Amino acid sequence: MKKSFLVFSFLMVTVFVMAQEVTKQREVGVVFSNLDNFGITYKTGTNQSMWRFNTLFISGQKTIEKEDSSEYNRVSNGINVKAGKEFRKVIAENFEFRYGADLSFYYSYYKSDTDDKRVENNDRVTESSLYQPGVNLVLGFNYTIHDKLVLGAEVMPYFSYYTIVSKVTPDDPSNNSIERSGFNYGISNSSAMLSVSYRF
Repeated sequence: MKKSFLVFSFLMVTVFVMAQEVTKQREVGVVFSNLDNFGITYKTGTNQSMWRFNTLFISGQKTIEKEDSSEYNRVSNGINVKAGKEFRKVIAENFEFRYGADLSFYYSYYKSDTDDKRVENNDRVTESSLYQPGVNLVLGFNYTIHDKLVLGAEVMPYFSYYTIVSKVTPDDPSNNSIERSGFNYGISNSSAMLSVSYRF
């Protein structure tokens, strides 16, 4: 919860600072990562400096499976949001170089409920939550068509810290949660992003 509060505080500060700027340009569009994750992007600022807000994906799933002797219920959902700043420099006609940085936050939840009807009171529940704040650099290019349609590509070297909280009942007699944490960093196919935006 503390990590969620820090991310929310950052977003509020950026919105306040952004309100102090003279807005001359906005862009809204869709983003693609690895060609299988997509989301929405919104940018506002000037032609040289823009605040950027991305929601890479929002996902959810619920599955119910029934057999003669058992029933399985699975629920999962997740969201990945980023907010940051990018700077732009025109390097050729209709061609821009851009660089900057984002703060990011990823959250996912998974729950599995297994009920073996052959054994009384044998309902087994597994729950897991992942919290992952991070930071990434932004290095990319824009190609503009008629000053309205913006095609973009960027790579985002990243560093993130994750915490996984899991719980299994009734296998855990103490009914306590198990917490694991660690960090990730690097650059890969999943840290590359394509975008198509409309400028106004």
